[in-house]
Amino acid sequence: MPEVVRNLLGVPEASYLQPLLYGLRDSSADLELLVDFPSQLALRLQQRVDSVRCAFLSPIDYARHGGDYLVVPGVGVSSSSRTDTIQLFVNPNVQNVETIAVDIRVTSEIILAKIILAEKFPNLAAAKGSLQFIPMLPKRDEMLRTADAALVVNFSPHAQTPDEPFALDLVDEWNDLTGLPYVHGVWVGHDEAEAEAIVETLLLAKEHGVSHLAEIAEVISTEHHVTREFSKQYLSGFSYGLAEEEQQGFAEFVRYAYYHGILPDVPDLIFFEGSAPPAQSVN
Repeated sequence: MPEVVRNLLGVPEASYLQPLLYGLRDSSADLELLVDFPSQLALRLQQRVDSVRCAFLSPIDYARHGGDYLVVPGVGVSSSSRTDTIQLFVNPNVQNVETIAVDIRVTSEIILAKIILAEKFPNLAAAKGSLQFIPMLPKRDEMLRTADAALVVNFSPHAQTPDEPFALDLVDEWNDLTGLPYVHGVWVGHDEAEAEAIVETLLLAKEHGVSHLAEIAEVISTEHHVTREFSKQYLSGFSYGLAEEEQQGFAEFVRYAYYHGILPDVPDLIFFEGSAPPAQSVN
């Protein structure tokens, strides 16, 4: 019998991604979800492992191999205000942040922390030498015992508790710095027929999802034991398009990463053809 080729979508286990996936349940497309850490999804897509046709990648993971990828137009996840998705906790007795314990699952969020500290809080940044990142499991208190600060990425709704220490919301800080949304990720694939065939499905799934946010909020509230109202409020903090403002936010993040020596160059943002907007240069 001929081997059945699966078409996999690589996705992180993030609640804010659910409006992009909700419509896939009723899709006739032969797609399966492969759930993994963002850093691992980037590796799988780059190396074309396990028939991963498209993956939801962060801006930095796209930019590192931008020449190899195309972006699905009109679809992404971004936010401009506090959702407590990307939090930077700083020990209260620390004068200069020289070490940050970081979540081993993430990539762009680490770069975002470096950018925000350097650009907005230079007095808090390391006084001598370069900032050191310490990869750890995402356990805040243990991270703060190990390092001057802890970068915590919440992939599900995060309800603050009265005893929670103060944290910078890095999305809020990014918006204050640039006036632009922070793009958490976009659908990315290789320039190949198998990926191109999936583009329309992803566009339709997004439209279906954003028109059913109440139902999605209900599912999230049940899965994560939060109220429906809190779940609705959580989802309302995200946008699911990739229009000009989101493209500018994506481009600005890549430029900052280049300026701070993280990227060797600044790639263009290039879309799949068809219903795509024109290729957007981020130079």
